Amino acid sequence: MAVTKKSIVKTASIKTDALKALMGAALALPGISTAAEQGYRSEDIEIGVHHSEYTESGDRMTVKADQLSITGPIAQNFEANFSATRDVTSGASPVVNFLDGNGKPQQFLETGASIKDQRDIYEGTLSYYGDNSLSSIKLGTSEEDDYTSDYFSVSHSIDFNRKLSSLTFGYGHSDDDVWNSYNPSVLLEEPSIFNTRQKDEFHIGFGQIINKNTTLQLALTYVDSSGFLSDPYKKSFVVDEAIFDFRDINIDIAGIFRFLVDSGAIRFLNNSGITKILNESPLISIPFLSENVLGVTKDNRPEKREQWISLLRMSHYFKSTNSALHTDYRYSDDSWGAYSHTLEFKWNIGLGLGWQVSPGLRFYSQHSAFFYDTFFETIPDHGYLSSDYRLAGFGAFSKKLEISKEFGRDFTVYLHYEEYERQYDYEQGGQTNGDPLDDFEFRTFSVSFDVRF
Repeated sequence: MAVTKKSIVKTASIKTDALKALMGAALALPGISTAAEQGYRSEDIEIGVHHSEYTESGDRMTVKADQLSITGPIAQNFEANFSATRDVTSGASPVVNFLDGNGKPQQFLETGASIKDQRDIYEGTLSYYGDNSLSSIKLGTSEEDDYTSDYFSVSHSIDFNRKLSSLTFGYGHSDDDVWNSYNPSVLLEEPSIFNTRQKDEFHIGFGQIINKNTTLQLALTYVDSSGFLSDPYKKSFVVDEAIFDFRDINIDIAGIFRFLVDSGAIRFLNNSGITKILNESPLISIPFLSENVLGVTKDNRPEKREQWISLLRMSHYFKSTNSALHTDYRYSDDSWGAYSHTLEFKWNIGLGLGWQVSPGLRFYSQHSAFFYDTFFETIPDHGYLSSDYRLAGFGAFSKKLEISKEFGRDFTVYLHYEEYERQYDYEQGGQTNGDPLDDFEFRTFSVSFDVRF
């Protein structure tokens, strides 16, 4: 979670190099070093500390994250950055949707047991600043209880037209190992299955300084993912896979599971060891029974996904109010059919005495993946199916507020707050597969500070 080191409000009307630096965050390949994002070389050792907290509505997921970042110059033209991040996730996430007595899908969450994980990320970046260029290489690793990733990225930016224009090229690659962290004491969990996946990312961007107050940025990114792209924890309800259609006999499966959760019965089975005995019994296969009796089928997605992401950003500085407005539009399309539109506004306002306030609005609309639905009557002919709410059709509004305060040139504090509301009927361009059961809200709060030596 990189923190911007310089304010557009202070520099946009003064130096064209500082104006050009605004292009970094939008044009850099995701995950490129803070040097590439800033567009200038650090003259001192800089230490950044970041803490954030994320909370979803409905007693769902809670995430707490901490990051330490150190950046410093090397010799005359190099800069090095190292960062370490740890986030801890707990709570619950939707596992499967069951049908209620009216044949409508309802989410099943196993609160307090579905998710409990810690992730550690370590990244190192080396950047070289030429007279009219910037080159960076990054190496990183990420490890969780059920996931490891080793990755690298490279980028090269070239200035021309008297440094009023720039081109940025980037490439990134990651190799991941993915498995389900099996806990035999949790209902509906299955023994671990180990899988691999890979991702290649190509990026090209163009930046143009229109005048001393205005910049324009264009970027295009292509992402090719292959291997195991399913979620090992998500499942779908398939009517034809169950022993019989529960709607025909008016059995409210969703209501039964909701009662078992609310009454504490499932928690009792898990904590008492009964679930573990059933899961480890050679005479009983819980995955077989859940699929053939209840119709609970594993999440199954295509083993290849191609994504195309385009970005248009306009930034304009208003001298009269000592403020700058950023307007971003992103369009993303992919081979899964989950295309999306994003429109975002951010207004940086300089208040003097080192204070800056940045309110923002963001709207996101997504078309559902071709293999997504809340439940399935039968397994589709292509064999792919998922009820993961992240692949549904929906729209979302975000309201953001950032506040920063500089104490001299060597110490800055940042505060960030965001409210996010997701609704299936906010989707633009016609409704696709989605449902109110996927609607939720979250809030995030973070605090950061930067120190220079």
